[in-house]
Amino acid sequence: MYEFFLLDTLPQQQTNIASYTLDGRKVWLKKAAKRNSRLTYLPLTLLAKWLRVDALKPVHNLGGKQSIAQEAARIKALSSAGVAVPTILAEAPEALLLADAGSENQPSQTLLDKLLTAQQVEEIDHYLMLGTQALNDVHARQCYLSEAFARNILVNQEEVVFIDFETDPGERHELIDCMVRDWHCFIFSLYGKLSKRDTHRERLAFALLNGLRQAQPAVRERFLTTLPRLARLNRFPFQRFGSDGKKIAITLQALSLLNQQLSAK
Repeated sequence: MYEFFLLDTLPQQQTNIASYTLDGRKVWLKKAAKRNSRLTYLPLTLLAKWLRVDALKPVHNLGGKQSIAQEAARIKALSSAGVAVPTILAEAPEALLLADAGSENQPSQTLLDKLLTAQQVEEIDHYLMLGTQALNDVHARQCYLSEAFARNILVNQEEVVFIDFETDPGERHELIDCMVRDWHCFIFSLYGKLSKRDTHRERLAFALLNGLRQAQPAVRERFLTTLPRLARLNRFPFQRFGSDGKKIAITLQALSLLNQQLSAK
């Protein structure tokens, strides 16, 4: 049934990913997307080289059938390791049919959406703790994600499910740097979206401090080595360059404070 639905629906789907209801179940059809231009990665490549932070080197999305094959392989490998990822219902060279992480009565939401709607400190702390604990659990299994942004972390009741695996950072980075990269993706994605919410930023700083203290020592120590190098960016007046610049400035300031707290004896 799933294979027939994928092959029948794929030619008609215009977007890269779309949801459907199949036999009372929500599913997602993800089709091959175009390859990103290499020029897209050039600024971050140069920045990582200048700062000497290998974990920041971008991982290219190859697009097309290669990205679909990559995602299928990564989902299967992570699932075998015990990491919560979507279930593959059917696959073809050009697309994957994935089960939704939620249910009819309890739809899943991204961690980002959960935090943006959270009002109480206890609720904010709860979702931040879910995120940091889930990330540490992935690393404890000697695994890593692809793009550990808050939008790629789904929350379904008390379960966290990770999505979006079109790339494999392990092809470009050593294992420890893949894990450090996860933390940077997680941190930058959250500060960028929560930059105008004082309470959220305060609780995020507290959650990151606790989460990194509970991380594997090797991951924490490698992460710490990146912070003084990132601090070099504080000399640039990012806050003068619109809302995006202000988000970068806030994130860099938060990382400097995190460095002081984690380095304190």
